Amino acid sequence: MTQSFRKYTSLLFCFCLLFVFSDCNKKNESSAVTTFPDFVTENVIVLVVDGPRWSETWGDAQCRYIPNMKNNLAPRGVINENFHNWGVTRTIPGHTAILTGVYEDINNAGHEFPANPSFLQTWLKQTNSNPNKAWIVSAKPKIGKLGNTLDIKWRNSFMPSVDALYHEDIWTFDRIKDCINDYHPKLMFINLSGPDKRGHEGRWNAYLRAIRETDSMVNQLQNILDTDPFYAGKTTLIVSNDHGRHLDGISDGFVSHGDQCSGCTHINFFASGPDFKENVILNVPREQIDIAPTVAYLLGFEMEDGDGKIMKELFK
Repeated sequence: MTQSFRKYTSLLFCFCLLFVFSDCNKKNESSAVTTFPDFVTENVIVLVVDGPRWSETWGDAQCRYIPNMKNNLAPRGVINENFHNWGVTRTIPGHTAILTGVYEDINNAGHEFPANPSFLQTWLKQTNSNPNKAWIVSAKPKIGKLGNTLDIKWRNSFMPSVDALYHEDIWTFDRIKDCINDYHPKLMFINLSGPDKRGHEGRWNAYLRAIRETDSMVNQLQNILDTDPFYAGKTTLIVSNDHGRHLDGISDGFVSHGDQCSGCTHINFFASGPDFKENVILNVPREQIDIAPTVAYLLGFEMEDGDGKIMKELFK
């Protein structure tokens, strides 16, 4: 073996060692556990008000139909005026996007499970918590279907507790209070459906009244969280919508929804909690799929699937 050949093979061996070492480092980096800030938040409640338009809520300069949100809650948290549903603007697809962080054209009648697990299932798996610590409470039975998934790795596993019955919001709110009192969930997903129901009935005044009623219920919920020692000072509340409604002059106006007009896509977002800024109005482009990873970030777990991004602009 010549000296030049020995030198060549020695260099080749060193290069291979360097490549293997570098590849191992990459693998170690990719499998590193994400670290989370030491947040005060221990509980998160996501409340979806079904189907009001932006123009009758935060888009109204006087906020005539959400006086509690404007006067009592807004000073305590963050409003984002640039929040949208960029998926299918119907009930089940909208709720699915919020829960999973993925837009999906899922059957709107509740006849199928989402393709991906929700933040409720993910939290239950990663924390090994009792199912009565994560709840879906809804005024529409079909929302209860979203506690499960088509994904065979998750199907029928790590499922949250569900209370989803067809009732008016006043009865649903009683069930929300009972759930809180009986189980003290650490993670809740709530649907109030009055604005959507009254809108589909084509009753303008009833639609506005339903928005007022849900506004009052959100305020009452915040008061409960403030006075219950389990929740006080360590609970984050996020309020949004699944979709809006058609603009006036499009199709049948406020009666329906389902397209990509700004009336259907532009929705509300409000968040308050011990780790969020206070009395702040943002205009940061965000969307429904960003809620799930933000909830996960707050509670110190990772969404294993999802397309959304953490809304770090909310944090102090």
